[in-house]
Amino acid sequence: MLWLAFAVLVILTVAALLYPFVAGAVGEAPARVDFDIVVYRNQLSELDQEIERGLLSPEEAAAARVEIHRRMLAAEDAELSRSAMSVRTRSRPARLATGIAVALIVTAGATATYAVLGSPGLQGKPYAWRQKNDPDFVTASTADRLAELLKSSPTASGYRKLAQMYFDSREYDNAADADRHAVELGATDSGTWSELGEAVVMANNGVVASEAMAAFANALSIDPANARSRFYMGLAEAQIGNLKQAVAIWRDLQRNSDPNASWLPLVQDQIKTVAKQGGFDPASVAPSPPDLKAMNVALTAMTNAVHVQGKAGAKEPAPAPGPAAAAQKETMVQAMVEQLATKMEANPKDVGGWQRLAHAYVVLGNGAKAVAAATRAVRIKPDDVGVLLSLAEAQKAAAPAGVAVPDDLVATMRKVMALDPSNASALYIVGLAERKAGNTAKARDLWAKALVNAGNDPTAVAAIRARLAETDTKAAR
Repeated sequence: MLWLAFAVLVILTVAALLYPFVAGAVGEAPARVDFDIVVYRNQLSELDQEIERGLLSPEEAAAARVEIHRRMLAAEDAELSRSAMSVRTRSRPARLATGIAVALIVTAGATATYAVLGSPGLQGKPYAWRQKNDPDFVTASTADRLAELLKSSPTASGYRKLAQMYFDSREYDNAADADRHAVELGATDSGTWSELGEAVVMANNGVVASEAMAAFANALSIDPANARSRFYMGLAEAQIGNLKQAVAIWRDLQRNSDPNASWLPLVQDQIKTVAKQGGFDPASVAPSPPDLKAMNVALTAMTNAVHVQGKAGAKEPAPAPGPAAAAQKETMVQAMVEQLATKMEANPKDVGGWQRLAHAYVVLGNGAKAVAAATRAVRIKPDDVGVLLSLAEAQKAAAPAGVAVPDDLVATMRKVMALDPSNASALYIVGLAERKAGNTAKARDLWAKALVNAGNDPTAVAAIRARLAETDTKAAR
């Protein structure tokens, strides 16, 4: 049916193109000389009238008559010359051939263009068929229904599923909003934070904005091995001009990744591109994971960059940061954190909000406020490992100078170990406390177990091995 419609359109188009040529060949228009001769004859007849009126003398009329006759002969000669030169183009076969050539060129060109740009073999997809079979259509419809359902029965898992649907449909703003709802409902695991950060990045056309960086920082504070967050933290460093730091993060990610990981080629391409941009050999940069201090610098720099772009229309790069600029960035970040703190006072049951606030205070170096915020989260969910780890992070940041393992941190980690006996961080910290108390054998057992559960985190593995080696050396003495 589709090709029949195309054939009809082609026939109508060819007919429209051929008609002027065929019509012109059937009824030839009068030659121009015929019109000229009529004009000249009228002029000859007017000469006699002008003689009768006394406007011309017989001698003047005779001279005018000779000139008119000369023009008549010249017009006839010119017409004969034009006829000899264009007889082929004015003949019916010539006109018909020209029309056919034009029709063929247009038809062939249209067919070739459609063959290259069109989809002649694509089957029709009626609306009813697409409702059941088109993946994009089905996903969008399902997401809309799920969104309506979650309005009346909100769950963290439901919003995470909705966020994935929106992300797959490239509706990144909606995906980020769904992830925010999931976090507010308690989905504060590393995966949710990293998915939120990625959705925010995609919604901002690839720019790792401050909200995304905060989300990735939260993900890494829970799981330092989170690959998605590590990649985007490297991208953030590259976007603010820290090219070597970006390559260091990506090389560390590359070193600890599965060689068959589908996203590994992307990491390798980024390393080559950024190293070429910076004019250095990527092999000269030592692999290094993102740390809390680097996150703080990147977050404040990115916040300032976004702020400057909003004012300058992103036409010029931000000026090099000096002491005044650094103070301004610090003030901006503090203002953002205070806004979050005000929001949490109005919504005190938001566990994820308290965790975000605690981490923000850690980044700012305000350990006391970080502990207070994390404690509010623990009161709501006292048996949640993720919430307890947020408190542990705050307690470590609030520890007095020279105190590596404060007592409140050890107490929190013992609770984490009771809930999750394989938690490497808890095993390591409690092991330090046991060694301090003189229980070297128990400390070694805890560290050995921590090493088994540390996964691919090079920093944690190195620290645990160092403690084990230290313990074995003392035992050998």
